[in-house]
Amino acid sequence: METLPLISTAVGLVLSGSAAILGGTKWMLSRVEQRTDARFSRVDARFDRMDERFDRMDARFDRMDARFERLEAHTDERFATVGDSLMEVKLGLARLETRTDERFSAVGHSLGEVKVALARLEGPHPPFLIARG
Repeated sequence: METLPLISTAVGLVLSGSAAILGGTKWMLSRVEQRTDARFSRVDARFDRMDERFDRMDARFDRMDARFERLEAHTDERFATVGDSLMEVKLGLARLETRTDERFSAVGHSLGEVKVALARLEGPHPPFLIARG
């Protein structure tokens, strides 16, 4: 009979030790869970901030795309205008070249007429001129 109190004391010690260990483990697990939840909430907040940054970046890129499209349209208009002006300049140069050719032809024809008139005024020339000494 003396062993019964010893056994019950041993069982009580084992149960209270197990309860203490399980209580400590439960406290430790709840603490780990709280810390993990806090870390995940911070990570979620970081991801939310990153999402906001990406949204701002998307808005910036959209504005830049719109700006580049406007610039491209303006550049296309300017190239068309410059192309038209260049075509007008080429046509003007062609007309000027044609008029210049006509004037040179007219001047050449006039010079020919002047030579003929001068030759008539000077009179006949011998076919071979011998140097006079």
